[in-house]
Amino acid sequence: MDESETPTKFDLQYAENKVRFSICDCSLDKKLSFWKLDNKECARKFLEKLKHFEKLTWTQFASLPRKNGLTPEKPGTPNFDLIHEQNTSESKLVEQYYFHFRVEQTGLFRVFGYQHGLFFCITHIDPRGKINH
Repeated sequence: MDESETPTKFDLQYAENKVRFSICDCSLDKKLSFWKLDNKECARKFLEKLKHFEKLTWTQFASLPRKNGLTPEKPGTPNFDLIHEQNTSESKLVEQYYFHFRVEQTGLFRVFGYQHGLFFCITHIDPRGKINH
């Protein structure tokens, strides 16, 4: 892990708060939304992963290995831009904490979003593993 990927990927003032999820900014584009979870098994795995992460603090969540935890999105990348377009936070123009995590290590799908306070605001779900191929 290089210096640019250290746990500064989240807002440290919420370090000891438990992670909570919000879907208020989730894309309505069918290919990038919950609508793409086309079977009950995918939906079940998605909800189980969220419940698992909600047991963790932001520090614990951010400290997980990349294959299990957060991967930061870098400014100027297509994934960062997709998240930014869906971000309705009033702090959108200040510090941005955009990232994704995997549901299953083998890449069943990825969940993209941003931190807003103690919330991980989900903006996109991509069952192909990543939004841009």
